[in-house]
Amino acid sequence: MNLGFALLLILGFQAVFALLNLLFFARLKRKNKTVLQAISRVSVLVPARDEAGNLERLLTSLKLQDDHNFEVIVLDDHSSDGTLEVVRRFAREDSRVVALSGQHLPSGWLGKNFACYQLSLAATGEILIFTDADTQWVSDGIRLIREAFERHQADALSAFPEQVCHDPLSSLIQPLQQWSLITFLPMWFVPVRAFPLAVAANGQLLCFRKIIYQKIGGHAAVRGSVIEDMSLARLVKRNGGKFVLLNAVGVVRTFMYSSFQETWAGYAKNAYPAFGANLLALFLISGFNLILYLLPWLLLAFKPNLETGLLVSLSLFPRFLADVVSGYGWRLFVFHPVSILAWTGISLQSVFWYSTGRVQWKGRAYDLRQTSKPVASVSRLETAERPRQKRSS
Repeated sequence: MNLGFALLLILGFQAVFALLNLLFFARLKRKNKTVLQAISRVSVLVPARDEAGNLERLLTSLKLQDDHNFEVIVLDDHSSDGTLEVVRRFAREDSRVVALSGQHLPSGWLGKNFACYQLSLAATGEILIFTDADTQWVSDGIRLIREAFERHQADALSAFPEQVCHDPLSSLIQPLQQWSLITFLPMWFVPVRAFPLAVAANGQLLCFRKIIYQKIGGHAAVRGSVIEDMSLARLVKRNGGKFVLLNAVGVVRTFMYSSFQETWAGYAKNAYPAFGANLLALFLISGFNLILYLLPWLLLAFKPNLETGLLVSLSLFPRFLADVVSGYGWRLFVFHPVSILAWTGISLQSVFWYSTGRVQWKGRAYDLRQTSKPVASVSRLETAERPRQKRSS
């Protein structure tokens, strides 16, 4: 078997795999508004650290929701930019908005995980929606989440919002998240309880029925996990729950990073833990991607013909599909080899941070060698750690 034929088989398989995956990457759908009569109360839970610039947009969009049986709880995690004052102003204008002041971060916790844990203790809803401060919702977004729970008979669900890129360089990196799902994850296994490892989740929009969230131990069970969204999703399936993955493009937008430097650092924070902190796995997959998505271009440059042209086209096809369904449009997919090179650099940066044990994020320094280990058993959770919440208005 020659090299060209081997590449053709692998890339052809990936193209078919990506097409099949689109059938199982369902969008949040709009149904008749009579479904709005559902009685389950929804708690929208927002951890916020130095998010004053984003909260205005988020809370304005939540005030306009057409669902009425919900609350919005925002926890100020020791911000220095007036975050709490923004939330308090909205709380005075709308009784559904509640402002919380966060407790000091205990040892062994990551900041966002502890903030989400405190939010869960204050929530009164039967459905918990964890969302980030840099999101923006359409007016029927909460209702669509509620309907998705009923339609899919889900115990928990996550959805990938539309990512707004602020600069051209970031737009080469951010689409790789959805591309990797469509290209490598068998999405038809995500709702199947028997396959707990076949899962993907996005902490920007992560939702639970409260009963399953409490059963799995909530964020306390993943207190030190950098990729807590994935860890929680696996816990749901391992505890017999049904987890559903959806596409939230057109419903929720995320303004995640304001610069290329932030984008690089944000993905570097998660890259190595995403491979289970397994150096061999990271190097093997990075090398595989470099060969698979750069080699066809080299072959085309040295031997331009129908076969090498087909290899290049197949190597780009899953990225084209991912960009279109994820709201990035269709113009950037041709730069996929550059994206792969950038991701290789991000992965190496992540390994370096992890090996030295420290990473800076949101003004905090973490020793990832200590905080990357999730709690082994829910039964071992210390009840003494349950903090008392400070509500403010």
